[in-house]
Amino acid sequence: MRPLHRSVLALTASAAVAAGCSSPATRFPSLATEYVYTTLTFSPAGATQTGLHTYTDPKTGTVLALDTLLDDFSKPSLDRQRAFYGDFKTRLATLNRDKLDPQTQADYDLLANAVDFALFGLDHERFTQRKPQLYAENLGNALFSNISLEYADTATRAAHLAARLEKVPAFIATAVGNLTASNDVWRRVAIEELSGVADLIRGMGAGFVRGTPAAARYAAAQPAALAALDRFAAFVRDTLATRGTFDWRMGPEMFATKWRYYLQASLTPEEMLRAAEDSMRAVRAEMLVLARPLHDQWFAGHRHTGDSTAVINAIVGEVLARIGREHTHRDSIVQTGARNIADLERFVTEHRVISQADFSQLRVIPTPVFMRGIYGVGGAVFAPAFQPNLNSFYWVTPVPREWSNERAEAKLREYNTYKMLTLSIHEGIPGHVVQGDYANRVTPEWRRLLRAVFGSGTYIEGWAVYTEWMMTALGMNGGDSVKARLTALKADLRLYSNVIIDIRLQTMGMPDDSAVALITRDAFQEEPEATAKLQRAQLDYVQLNLYAVGYRAWRELRREAEQREGASFNLCRFHDTVLSYGPIPVPTVQRLYFDHVAPTATM
Repeated sequence: MRPLHRSVLALTASAAVAAGCSSPATRFPSLATEYVYTTLTFSPAGATQTGLHTYTDPKTGTVLALDTLLDDFSKPSLDRQRAFYGDFKTRLATLNRDKLDPQTQADYDLLANAVDFALFGLDHERFTQRKPQLYAENLGNALFSNISLEYADTATRAAHLAARLEKVPAFIATAVGNLTASNDVWRRVAIEELSGVADLIRGMGAGFVRGTPAAARYAAAQPAALAALDRFAAFVRDTLATRGTFDWRMGPEMFATKWRYYLQASLTPEEMLRAAEDSMRAVRAEMLVLARPLHDQWFAGHRHTGDSTAVINAIVGEVLARIGREHTHRDSIVQTGARNIADLERFVTEHRVISQADFSQLRVIPTPVFMRGIYGVGGAVFAPAFQPNLNSFYWVTPVPREWSNERAEAKLREYNTYKMLTLSIHEGIPGHVVQGDYANRVTPEWRRLLRAVFGSGTYIEGWAVYTEWMMTALGMNGGDSVKARLTALKADLRLYSNVIIDIRLQTMGMPDDSAVALITRDAFQEEPEATAKLQRAQLDYVQLNLYAVGYRAWRELRREAEQREGASFNLCRFHDTVLSYGPIPVPTVQRLYFDHVAPTATM
């Protein structure tokens, strides 16, 4: 594969010379390319994950070995980033958007949003001063990327890992100097995560470098790195707690601003909250209708009284528990995922869901041992944006052999026959993996990279959830449409309860115990999951809306296409077209689709 970054950077340098006399259409690709590469150098941890490993500064010729560097959160570095974003915003504004073609207008909007979002983070969120867990997560991801991503041979990656480990004390010193305020939740989680990073260094990292030329270098750097992490944990626990307080509840104004940048949606938080609450009631009512005949059959002697909420919870809860008994053997969960993918390949081909018929780049494998803490059940793993020709993977996590039968049974009930099928749809075919395949066909290359690196999360996650609904509606239901539908509706309740607790906790002062009660009472989730979801809502804001907002947008786009096109609507053509735009915001897809703007993609 050719060294893409060198040829593109040459384009950037030469285009800068001609910028004053070229048209907006000519100038924009070089601007977009410059933005992608420059901002990735601001985060070496992110660059490794994206597949950008070296960067040559077009002005100085300096070559950065990004896989050996840690992110620089020092004030001079943040000032340089802020200056770049401000200058870039000014330069972008000099381009007349109206002179661009519709596809490039979509790229312009994506780029403008990315710039504004970056400035919002630097100037308003200022999490480098407030979130101690930011440093633990960033450091852990940087070290983990060297281990987990096979971008080079083991010896090379081990050397990169050792180089990053040597930089940990300076990284931690910057973190201590930056942090001025926090809260109990963020401090507690930071200390837990710092312990996890230390475990990674002692265990996974040490095991990874063993037997390589970098082993001695890694061993020499390890004591200072671990000591720095211990100092940071003590600082967070004892000193940061005495500094200023920053409430994790961000408030309506911050929430609405991040909502605009992060989701790029066509509806407001208030509108989404009303929709989610209405949907919760409708879904629960539908579940009762579907569950009652099964309940009468399976639990004929059970009589439930009380208010409507108690009756629904009792009847539906018992039926869902019974459905959960239908699952694979504890030792066969990976094979089940592979069989699902084989069945889904046939189904999407026979039903002309999409035109893609070659899925040979998809591999179904057991989740690597060192990734199983993150991927508790499974997930899609894509080729990095800069290495799109590599394989994609659907990882399925085996039930650990050391688990008791009771613990294994609990997991298998939750991920029963019907849930495993929808997981395979969501992560594999025609969900994430297929969406990624189509996105890799976007042309020209600068556009593909821009949309891959700064793509819309609502498009990506919304598509995957949409495919669960779409495939079930087409008859891919595991052999029982009612059981499959009840399982799917339970998943919908999770989406809508996420929306409600995120918005109400962050902007309306919802008490913590009320959020937990909503999840357990109305969404049929277990207490541990509810408390974990509460913590997730306290650690971040808006993100929990991603799936539901995206799903809603995709359903609305599909509905409008069917209404406008009537008898001429073709599902395969619709899917091919919207996927070929790549991951831009769904409202933008909607505009391009109905304006009959052809995607720029190879098919």
